[in-house]
Amino acid sequence: MEHQNPEFVVLPRFWIAEKEAAKFIEERKWLLTYKDVTSPTNQRTMIAAILPRVGLMNSAPFIKTADLSVRHQCCLLGNLNSLPYDYIARQKVGGLHLNFFIVEQLPAFAPDYYSEKCPWDRKTTLEKWISDRVLKLTCTANDMLPLAEAAAFKPGVQKWKEDERDKLRAELDAAYFILYGMARPDVEYILGTFQGIVKADEANGGIGDTRRLILEAFDSMSI
Repeated sequence: MEHQNPEFVVLPRFWIAEKEAAKFIEERKWLLTYKDVTSPTNQRTMIAAILPRVGLMNSAPFIKTADLSVRHQCCLLGNLNSLPYDYIARQKVGGLHLNFFIVEQLPAFAPDYYSEKCPWDRKTTLEKWISDRVLKLTCTANDMLPLAEAAAFKPGVQKWKEDERDKLRAELDAAYFILYGMARPDVEYILGTFQGIVKADEANGGIGDTRRLILEAFDSMSI
């Protein structure tokens, strides 16, 4: 499986001279970006990722994070990809593009918010709890080693394990549902608005793995 091969690299269709790309990405060793082409009817409206140093087109705008620590960048990525954030984003998108003027209106948490203790784990901060999980999901190939090293995250490259990744994503979604102050009925309602989750529920004849994992994590983390 290609995902489990840390040396696998996706070759781009289009290329640009490195010196030209460097005018925009400067000395960054990785880029935080999101998918501009989208729709409120897609399985996800906001799809964000941290990429290795590459050239990007206008359909994948990168978010400047020069003032953020590496761990805070990971927290921002976790926030952007969370289901409650996505639910809000799809209320704003009327066409096929998630433009910057829309993203700027969406309620993302400020960096200093992550210095608070986890409501569900008072022994650690939100910054560490969230960024550790984001790094585990992101650093699965050798070209993401610069990010892992900058975040002092060990071991640098994580083995791709589907079950573990499902659990980590569910924990992050549950965490952001809690941080946004949503009660369980709100969570159940929002999960029912995502077509991919609903279809998985229907295929399972009741509750699918995604909904089950998120609700289990939400219940165990709520206080």
